[in-house]
Amino acid sequence: MKHRRLLGFFLISIMIFSMITFTGCQSIGDSVSKVKVKLGFKNKDFEYIRQGKISKIVIQSTRDNGFRFVVTDANVINEIYDMLSTGKPAKSKSSLRPDYTFQLYKNDKKVYAVFNYVAGIDKKSGGNFYSGNKSYIVSNRIDSDIIKNFWEIDGTRTLVDFDQVYYKMALNAINKYITYSKNSNIGVEIDNDVEAAKFISSTDLEDFKKELPSGVSVIESTEDDSNKDVTLNLNTEGYDQKVYKCVATFYNKKTMEQKKYYMIGKYNKDYWNISVQENKPSDF
Repeated sequence: MKHRRLLGFFLISIMIFSMITFTGCQSIGDSVSKVKVKLGFKNKDFEYIRQGKISKIVIQSTRDNGFRFVVTDANVINEIYDMLSTGKPAKSKSSLRPDYTFQLYKNDKKVYAVFNYVAGIDKKSGGNFYSGNKSYIVSNRIDSDIIKNFWEIDGTRTLVDFDQVYYKMALNAINKYITYSKNSNIGVEIDNDVEAAKFISSTDLEDFKKELPSGVSVIESTEDDSNKDVTLNLNTEGYDQKVYKCVATFYNKKTMEQKKYYMIGKYNKDYWNISVQENKPSDF
């Protein structure tokens, strides 16, 4: 990969020099752009953004209707253009559920295009930014430079390493319940935890699925749980930068028995200490 980047840089340098030499009136910026397109480092499908045809971009979470922000600043729109124009065209779209939609507006009312976005780069190599038959693998800079900036502005949504506490809590509760009930035919109804929805991403959820014990599976809102003996609902009770509180409720559909576990995660020295208890703690 490193050699490929060095080779690409070398080729770009040579081609830019040649283009500037033979077309002296052409700007260096245009020369660089054309070379990148020619070498496959850039696509031209989002030129309409660079041309100023997009005045507003609305980014909406697919899991949390309350997490929606509007981009109207020309500089930020240009940043998004830079990220999208360097996206690599993909033959197919990601099989994962999209985390966000990007609505590109020509003006306040007219939508120019709508794209689905899977946060992070899909490890299965499908396009993580797509619309219709067009798919692209875009850099996770959209997560780190754009979306997370808005997370920081909205202080109610900040949390240290959500995936390190939430999924570990769930796994601990699942293992404890299996030991208690001797039944592992469990469906985790992940979409029912409204407070956690804002933090969940499809790529993290896929990693969580791989850690689940045999017989346990994640049931998303569009899926059927009728073949599961037991359902697990997680309910986030509260959180901040250092503490996460959640209740795990198992319901056996055959015996109609309900079993609850109270879970607390406390962050200390780069690590989440997690406790799972049957009785509600005094500090819960």
